[in-house]
Amino acid sequence: MKIIYIGQYSEGTTSKMRADQIASIVPGSTFNVIDIHVPFYKSHRLFRSLGARYKIGPLLWNINSYINKHLTKDYDLIWVDKGVFISKNTLLNIRSKAKTLIHYTPDMAFYANKTSKFISNMDTYNYLVTTKSAELSMYEKVADANKIILVKQGYDLKVHKAYYSFEEKEDYISFIGLYEPSRGEIVQKIIDQNIHVKLAGNGWLNFVTKNKNNPYFTFVGNGLFSSEYSKFISKSIMSLGLLSKNFPEFHTTRTFEIPACNTALITEVNNETSSFYKTNEAIFYNDTNDLIEKIEYFIKNKQELKEITLNGNKKVISSGCDYKSILQNILVKASIIHN
Repeated sequence: MKIIYIGQYSEGTTSKMRADQIASIVPGSTFNVIDIHVPFYKSHRLFRSLGARYKIGPLLWNINSYINKHLTKDYDLIWVDKGVFISKNTLLNIRSKAKTLIHYTPDMAFYANKTSKFISNMDTYNYLVTTKSAELSMYEKVADANKIILVKQGYDLKVHKAYYSFEEKEDYISFIGLYEPSRGEIVQKIIDQNIHVKLAGNGWLNFVTKNKNNPYFTFVGNGLFSSEYSKFISKSIMSLGLLSKNFPEFHTTRTFEIPACNTALITEVNNETSSFYKTNEAIFYNDTNDLIEKIEYFIKNKQELKEITLNGNKKVISSGCDYKSILQNILVKASIIHN
């Protein structure tokens, strides 16, 4: 079987994790990659910013030219990961060379990352894989419902794992993610209670400046990747799985990555998070005051925290939330492989 993956393939990205798992799932296959990060980073910074934000400009021409140049054969499966830059003509070229064409995105397609290039061409794919239940009805307005596959976010078994035992953890709450006002408010309230928070992510500059002399706040950088990401989470006693308030989001990759790293997940309660974990497997909260109370309680009751930590880790490992299990199910539904 001949397979080609089109998407970001830089070390530490979840897209590369998915690509590598696809290669391992279909043994004996010929697996190739068209890494769109190559033309992305070769483009001028201004063009990258313009293209990433508005999906226009020379960046898109560079990416589409790169794809067409390297797509020279026919394939049994072409997997497009987050194809927001792909033009109609390029997609038709891809379609002509694919026996089966699958699009996967872990992101919102109709809120954040919205692009007419993808939405107007969705029905060109054989299958559309999304992790966002809030967008199912929107997908069904522009594509055949039989093409749509809803899956959970996931984690990588090799990367997201326990690097430290509970006894080796340090007394800080961790968070890795993009700044949003709601997230800033939550972190501020936690550190105002003299609880140490360490975080990494883009957009936190003003928050960092405001709290530069706060002994209960540590900023470790704009990003942590691969094992450094997992070690940072694994070393903390609890980790925030904060959801975006810019669009309707009910779980994220952190929902599974945190317990996989053997750390207690703190997450707001909703239909999705409560379907993944019981109350003895994750720390659920209803609002910020409830969140603070739960953190303070478990800081004082470490044995109960340890039980939740271990239970959450066992649950995420046994429940098929890893990328390999999720991608296998997708490929079975697409008749690429069989059970």
